[in-house]
Amino acid sequence: MIDWLVNLDTQLFLFFNNALANSVFDRVMPIITNDWVLRVVLLIIVVLLLIFGKRQGRVVALLCVVTVMLSDQVSSHLIKPLIARVRPCHVVPDVHLLVACSQGLSFPSSHAANSFAIGTLISLSYRRRVWLYLTIAGIISYSRIAVGVHYPFDVLAGTLVGVLCASAVFAAYQYVGVWLDKRKA
Repeated sequence: MIDWLVNLDTQLFLFFNNALANSVFDRVMPIITNDWVLRVVLLIIVVLLLIFGKRQGRVVALLCVVTVMLSDQVSSHLIKPLIARVRPCHVVPDVHLLVACSQGLSFPSSHAANSFAIGTLISLSYRRRVWLYLTIAGIISYSRIAVGVHYPFDVLAGTLVGVLCASAVFAAYQYVGVWLDKRKA
């Protein structure tokens, strides 16, 4: 069963990485997947929430930081060492590699975990443009396959980690808020 899943994941990787490769992706995906671009985007989100978000925005900004810290720790320091999956750029022939292939582990994708953690948390807090937040997280996550450094199942697992971490942080925040309201009454 495991061999079948690994083979399926490899075939899906080759389809997304090779068959869907094009000159636009070759230029755009390395920018989208860049760590510094993601950090700047997160910083902009937090600053905008702090400036324009009133009380709820300040709370969401703080929760974004907590959520990303949690999702990053769970994906990078808990799950990756347990699974110890090698990146496709080290083992799959004919990878369409657009960035340097790091020595880090592959499963789950921390980019997917962190981007979906933010997208989910903001979606839970601001329901008006859920499609936008999750689409941006999806594009960031897909970029990891397009540049050749993650398998699709890495991205799916990272997505799940991000959604679960954001949901847990949001639920904890709501629980604490209800608990504090009861104490005041």
